[in-house]
Amino acid sequence: MSLEQKIPPVIVTTTFAALMYLIGLFFNVFNFTLPFSTQLLFFFFVLGVVFTLSGVASFQQHKTTVNPMNTENVSTLVTSGVYKYTRNPMYVGMLMTLLGYFFYLANPINMLFIALFIWYMNKYQIKPEEVFLSSIFGDEYAVYKESVRRWL
Repeated sequence: MSLEQKIPPVIVTTTFAALMYLIGLFFNVFNFTLPFSTQLLFFFFVLGVVFTLSGVASFQQHKTTVNPMNTENVSTLVTSGVYKYTRNPMYVGMLMTLLGYFFYLANPINMLFIALFIWYMNKYQIKPEEVFLSSIFGDEYAVYKESVRRWL
């Protein structure tokens, strides 16, 4: 069974956050004190929420689906707003929240989970979405991909 677009991205993000928490518990010998860790958590969490909600708002403004599991309701290629800076602002937002959590937990092993999150999202969520968007928007999507980065 392929994992492509099978697990909702919010569940993936929550799972990675839980794994990061467990690493902090079971490998606490690697935990370190990071000044301003709570402020960093708050900063990256707010930044993540802003990116995520900006992406959702753009989709709603263009009356297209926000649900990456429900591609049959995709009606518009959104390239305005936050989508001028990243093709995946909702996933960038999720990554930002995990980065904030990484700084808060202050365990270097968790950087592995940040890298695995990016790898997983690229392979099982973003690339299948790109194939789909290429199939329905063709050259318009190809031009967009060339001008806007996948993440940031």
